[in-house]
Amino acid sequence: MTNLTTQKVLILGGSGAMGSAVARLVAAAGGDTIIVGRDEAKLAGAAVGLGSRARALVGDFAIEAEAARIYALAGRVDHVVVALSTGGSRASSIPGTDLAGFKSAHARLWASYNALHLAQRFVAPGGSIVLVSGSSGRRPTHGFGVWTTLHGGIEALARAAAVELAPIRVNVVSPGGIGMRPDRQLAAHAGTPEDVATAILALITNPAVTNAVLDVDGGERLGRWSGGARAA
Repeated sequence: MTNLTTQKVLILGGSGAMGSAVARLVAAAGGDTIIVGRDEAKLAGAAVGLGSRARALVGDFAIEAEAARIYALAGRVDHVVVALSTGGSRASSIPGTDLAGFKSAHARLWASYNALHLAQRFVAPGGSIVLVSGSSGRRPTHGFGVWTTLHGGIEALARAAAVELAPIRVNVVSPGGIGMRPDRQLAAHAGTPEDVATAILALITNPAVTNAVLDVDGGERLGRWSGGARAA
């Protein structure tokens, strides 16, 4: 088991599926776990079982003043994970989504930017920030243009920040479709939030990794196998 007993991890989207999975792994490894979200009741539920070293902070990291306030309440942290969900947005294709929907879908990008923008004040040197993008960022699919711009933007932001924030490490995990039937993947295993969380923990705890994008997508849209029986 990875030992995080001297580490403090701030998890944005800590009441969502991916964020809460990360929180459970951090807590199991002995780290101080701080989960952040906009819904106080959901955060309280997610904090159950994380132990006495866990805290829950309510706020919206997509708003700069709120991000600064939450960072200040958390105190100096060693690692930040931006694992926000899409928030139920119905945005999908570029011609099918208005500007308001486009902006709403990109809340994760604004939160990622604020996490990085304020990092030098609040993240320990040698610490890390892990962002979450998605497979469509580098492999566009018809009808998902809004998500392609979001995920591609997050990865571009991380590449620039890894250079500008060093020695703080900046990395990205790129999941495939979670809880969805994938379109031509190589692996038989269907992706879960726990798979993404395990990859995030690996990036947090490896001090030699920065400016990396780790795909956790089962080879989504790259293979010839589409989920049926394999030929003998």
